[in-house]
Amino acid sequence: MRINVRFAGAGGQGVILASVLLAKGYGLGENYNVVQTQSYGPEARGGACKAEVVVSDEEIDYMKVDEADVFVALNQIGYDIYAGCVKKGGIVLVNSTLVEAKDPRHYEIAATEMAESMGNPMAVNIITLGALTKLMPKVHFPTIEKEIIKKFQDPVRAANLEAYKMGYETMKHKLP
Repeated sequence: MRINVRFAGAGGQGVILASVLLAKGYGLGENYNVVQTQSYGPEARGGACKAEVVVSDEEIDYMKVDEADVFVALNQIGYDIYAGCVKKGGIVLVNSTLVEAKDPRHYEIAATEMAESMGNPMAVNIITLGALTKLMPKVHFPTIEKEIIKKFQDPVRAANLEAYKMGYETMKHKLP
């Protein structure tokens, strides 16, 4: 089993953090082999940014994601650049507040709108990660939740746990 995941957005949206939390969840919590890579433009904040996670039950000898099994777009530019690089039948999750998806089969979550409504506009990535956890195979809600608990101190921890649960529950109610 190999799962190629790509996150795309703008620097400052938490693309890299979301990918690191997912990678730690799979690697430390679920005991898979994991590689996480990232790249961003020279602007860092506001410029194009992508992060990739490769998950496997075997040794990983190729770290690059050529075609994603799972793609997460936090902004329109990231979606436009990478949505065409998803395997047929792959999972595409978009932040529908900022992304106009071109395929009705893509999963949508209004992450920016939700983050703003909870008074935590920086939580877009964590809300999206919650939704993604519901869609992803072989990773469980408590596994990523533990990584959030380890990563943050209160009050940020509590706010991010709330955001993570909100994203997960929202996606849970959207699925058949």
